[in-house]
Amino acid sequence: MKHYDFVEWLLYKNNALPEDMHDEMQEHLSNCDICMDIFLSLIDEKEILAAEDIIQKDFNDKVINKISENKIKVLKSKDNKRAFNYQFGYYVAVAAVTIILTFSGAYTNLVDSVPKITKSMEISEVQRPNVIVNFSEKIVNSTSAFLGSIENIERNKEGK
Repeated sequence: MKHYDFVEWLLYKNNALPEDMHDEMQEHLSNCDICMDIFLSLIDEKEILAAEDIIQKDFNDKVINKISENKIKVLKSKDNKRAFNYQFGYYVAVAAVTIILTFSGAYTNLVDSVPKITKSMEISEVQRPNVIVNFSEKIVNSTSAFLGSIENIERNKEGK
C-alpha cells in the first residue's frame, strides 16, 4: 500500500490536486489509519470554527436518536419463531448426543479409565528421572566444589 506524505495531504486538503489523484487519495484515506493521522494533524482551529458554523448544535443528539431507533427496529424485525426453533433444535441435538454416549457406556468407561491414567502417570514419573532437578544439583555441587577449592588455595597461601 502506497502512503502519501505530509505535503501531498496538505495539497489534498487545499484542493490543489487533479481530480483523479484527489479521488484516489480520498479512497486511500478511508482505508489507511497512518495517512488518516497525518491528514487529521493538518486540521487547524480555523477549520474547526468553520465546521461549527456548518454543523447544527443538536447534530450529535439527532444521530444518537437515529441509531437508537434503528436498533429497536432491527430487534423487533427478528423472527422470534425462527430463533426459538434454532435453540430448540440445538438442545435436542445435545440431548440426543448425551443419551447416545450414556447408553454406549462412554461415560462409564471415562470414569473407569481416569484412575488408570492417573496411576500410569505416577508410574512414569517414578521411572523417569527429573533432568532439571539433576542439572540444578550438578550446578550447585560444581559451584560448591569450586568455591571450596578457592578457599583451600587461600588457606594454603596464608599457611605459608
